[in-house]
Amino acid sequence: MGFEIVKCSVVDVGGLVLPNVDAGSGERSGGLMEFTRERILERGVAEIVTVYTPNTEGDSIAVVGYRCDGPEHLAEGDVMVRVQAGYFARFVPDGPVDDPIEDVWKQAEVAAQEGKIDRAFAEEIEITRAPSGVELFISLT
Repeated sequence: MGFEIVKCSVVDVGGLVLPNVDAGSGERSGGLMEFTRERILERGVAEIVTVYTPNTEGDSIAVVGYRCDGPEHLAEGDVMVRVQAGYFARFVPDGPVDDPIEDVWKQAEVAAQEGKIDRAFAEEIEITRAPSGVELFISLT
């Protein structure tokens, strides 16, 4: 397992909202998340950006979509979330794996459990590119 600490600038993400999801690998297989990702892919988006924002119930609100340059660039019916600049732990798949998304989330969980990172539990960003390119940015305190 390896990760790097990076400073990210502000990023705006437009897309579709999914309330009450678990950030991490558990929400990945099938269901509404996969359906939503397929709708974004149908738009010709090459890079799917998912932003997980914690809510008061202990789950997250996910915006599944694309990077955008502001509200004037949103597709009709989409929402926009702005992730503030800050420090993040950046994870990528650890070699050839069956599910690269599950791999990066597990790496982040292990790093937090072992005290290697101190999660802020703020916005967390998952970026996927075809066929198996994945990056996960975990917000740090």
